[in-house]
Amino acid sequence: MRPVVTISVVMMLILSCLLVIIFYRMAKVVGQIYPADLGLAEIDVSSYPREMRQSYKVFASKCSRCHTLARPINSNFSVEEWQKYVYKMMNKSGSGLTKEISDQIIRFLIYDYQVRKKKIEK
Repeated sequence: MRPVVTISVVMMLILSCLLVIIFYRMAKVVGQIYPADLGLAEIDVSSYPREMRQSYKVFASKCSRCHTLARPINSNFSVEEWQKYVYKMMNKSGSGLTKEISDQIIRFLIYDYQVRKKKIEK
């Protein structure tokens, strides 16, 4: 009977370690939660020009690797701030961002700000 108890204890320890690793990795991906993370999590781009709809897909796939999409969607950055922010993200390991992809994302974020966010502000 004793080996069964020992095996159960070992299995529980292994499971506990795995859960700690999983939660640690999740916390590392999501990181700190900002107020913008709690807002709108996606954009209806169906009325946007084709190029911007395609750029939205790139934005969504790349930017969601490291943080919620709500964070950039609900941030009110100027053109210069978007450039600085996205280029900063480009330099993070694992971002998958090249200069070309970063520029495409920046163009989308600026367009979205001019179209959607300006309507909201009025």
